[in-house]
This record gives sequence, structure tokens and C-alpha cells, in this order.
Amino acid sequence: MDLITQLGSLALASRLRRLGERLSRDASRIYLDHKLEFEAPWFPVMYLLKERSPLAVTAIARALGITHPAVNQLAQAMARKGLLVAAKDAADDRKRLLSLSPKGRRMLVTLEPIWMEIEAATREFVEGTGMDVLAALSSMERGLDDQPMYERVAARLKQRQCEAVEIVEYRPACKRFFRDLNYEWLNKYFSVEAVDDEILKDPYAQIIKPGGFIFFARVGHDIVGTVALVRIDRHTLELAKMAVTERFQGRQIGRRLAEAAIAKAKEKKAKTVILHTSPKLVAAVGLYSRLGFASVPPDPAAAQYQRCTITMKLDLTKKRTTA
Repeated sequence: MDLITQLGSLALASRLRRLGERLSRDASRIYLDHKLEFEAPWFPVMYLLKERSPLAVTAIARALGITHPAVNQLAQAMARKGLLVAAKDAADDRKRLLSLSPKGRRMLVTLEPIWMEIEAATREFVEGTGMDVLAALSSMERGLDDQPMYERVAARLKQRQCEAVEIVEYRPACKRFFRDLNYEWLNKYFSVEAVDDEILKDPYAQIIKPGGFIFFARVGHDIVGTVALVRIDRHTLELAKMAVTERFQGRQIGRRLAEAAIAKAKEKKAKTVILHTSPKLVAAVGLYSRLGFASVPPDPAAAQYQRCTITMKLDLTKKRTTA
């Protein structure tokens, strides 16, 4: 059973690495047959220094598209075999300039004909597949230049996390979650003030009854986040008391809660959503900005809190083209 092959796209990196190791292993056998103390992984550095020498490690890394430590590791192995020499850069003594040693240049006489045959055999092998493999690899590399695999996977995971979150509205059974989630959040970043306590002890009377709303984020069977939409006047609602339990932070839950609250505000024909937050909550301020909130002069209502607050406003009468 070939697990790597069976895993398909999931194991693409492993399969490419295995293929590269297989080709390198056979090339190293050829070098050994010709009594050359040379390893296949050294080829790119050896060839580059044959063409351009001396070069700094950073320049080699850039030319080969590999990391600085990887170049150092290759260079050290080649230097131990006497194929490279290093010298300080006259313009910057922090830089090492690498070049082929006399032994390395003498070895090129034997290596270059071997490389020609490796190239011919590889081209014949690739053409035998009936596909333009090199063009496909170039296309894959350009695709990764446009968007690295890290970004592709991270975006998909964020989307999956968003889809796993269910937003539900307030019901009496959820009252304790509103209190507990906010206590957890407040005790972590600030402290529970009297005005907080009054709201959290009776959210129905303080928020729901006057025309506001409370939302909860549920993942599976767990309530993991909450936010309130407090009625200020006929056209204004306040986004307040957002909290996500620490174990589920970083999973787009705060964004989902905020988006649900904004959608409700639009449904109720509100013209403005305001919020009060702390300048030290950098991630939260960034989220609100991405959702269209902008900083405005301090609202007198924020003075009821002892903690430092800033006021932000979302104008629902304006159309937004980006989120």
C-alpha cells in the first residue's frame, strides 16, 4: 500500500519531496560511480557559483529561492569537502562571500559532462510522460507566488470556523451564559464595574424589554460567545457586551456575532450603530474598523465606565463596497 499516493492532494508536498529525493539519490549514485565526493543536493549551489562567483549567502538564497539557513547548511557540507572557500566582503565584514575552491573548479571538469547526461535523461523521462511537467511546475510556483499555500489553507479554515458557528437569539435559558461570558472577559481585561453588574444580572429588563437584542454563538452544543444590541433611541442601537470564551477566540466568532447584530439593526431600520471599546483592545478595534465603524468624538454615555473607552459609529445609511 502506497499511502502517499492514496492520500492524493493532501500529500502533494510529501509526494514531491519523495520524488525529489528519489531523483537526487540516483544522481548521487552516478557521482559515486565516478569516484566523486559530491552529493546531489549540492548541485544548485555548485552550478550557481560556477556561473557567478563570489556570492554572499543572502544572494545565493535569493537566486535559488531557498532559505538563508538552508544555504549555510549546504555551504558548510561543501566546505568540509574542500569545494568552497569563504572570504569576508570588503564592503561589509559581516557578510561572507562564497566561491568555488581550486578543488571545486577542478571537479567541474568531471561534473559538467555528467550534468549534461542527467539533463538529457531527465528530459527524455519527462517527455515520456506525455505531459509538460516543467510547465505545470512553473504554473504551480506562480500560483504560490500569487497566494502562498499558508494563506489558502488559513482562509479555508477561517471559512470553516465561521460556518461551524450558529448564531441564536436570547432566550431565558441562555441568561447565565450572557453573565458568565462577560464576567470571564471583564475579569481578564478589566474589572466588573457596577454598571456592568446591573446589566448582567438582568439582561432581559436592561436590554430586551426596552427594545434591544442579545445574540449567542453556539458551536456544537456549547455557547461560546455573546453580544448585545442595546436600544438607544428609535434610530440608534449600541453594540455592547461582546464576549467570546478564551478557548474559542481567534475563530471568527466575534465577527459573526457583530455581523448578526448589524444585520438585525438594518432589519429594524436603524440608521446608526455605536459602540464603546477600549483602545488597548487592538484586535477588537481592528475588527470594528473592518466592519465599517469609525472613531467619533467621545459619547457622554461612555463616562459611566471607569475604564478608558473610545466611541465608534457605523452609519447604516451609507452603502459599503468592502468589508
